[in-house]
Amino acid sequence: MKATLICSLLLALPTVGASTLIHTYDLTSALTDLVGSTPLNSDGGSIGPAGYAFGANQGLNVSSALSNAGNYSILVDFSFQDLSGYRKILDFKDLASDNGVYNLNTDLNFYNFAFGPNGAFTVNTLARVIVTRDSGTGLEVGYVNGVQEFSFTDVSSDGVFTGTNGIIRFFEDDGATSQREASGGLATRISIYDSALSASEVADLGGPQTSSAVPEPASFLLLGTGLSLFVLARRR
Repeated sequence: MKATLICSLLLALPTVGASTLIHTYDLTSALTDLVGSTPLNSDGGSIGPAGYAFGANQGLNVSSALSNAGNYSILVDFSFQDLSGYRKILDFKDLASDNGVYNLNTDLNFYNFAFGPNGAFTVNTLARVIVTRDSGTGLEVGYVNGVQEFSFTDVSSDGVFTGTNGIIRFFEDDGATSQREASGGLATRISIYDSALSASEVADLGGPQTSSAVPEPASFLLLGTGLSLFVLARRR
């Protein structure tokens, strides 16, 4: 019975267009991968019913998550306690470079190449950040709650994960600024796709789910239908 229920849950997780969801993490319960077999690693925070609570530089990381370290979509549902100045969200070079995705005074910023308008983030309020990169064109795009915030052609490969085993780091600042540009906060979900989602696909994903990190609205309906059929089948 448990195995059947788990299979139903996994089938309901979203695959968007030509991109395949290869890893997803419900941070309200564990760091385990609900789709693949690559767990997240904690750098000091803790899992609770509300999500993964972390202090400054107590983020998360995952290695060997991508077959192509420059072709991806990464979704993160999180909030920061401090939005003043630069606060790093996503690091590509295992903390060896100052470049990366940041909050900058409430805007989404890929330092030092592109930034969006102010007001994308609010203190202690969950937001959904999606960062995509197309390895064929080098196009790097950042979104908050389904709205495009920045776009640029990454000719210098700053958006390619070049650390050992392609390590991806979340919510941790690099050594170039002595790790000063970080914030504590809360994360509820991380998902990784194997290619770049389109703007319309990102818009369909919308904003974060307040009650649970998984699944998306459309797949939630599918999940509910599947569970109902499962219960009916068990009653017969």
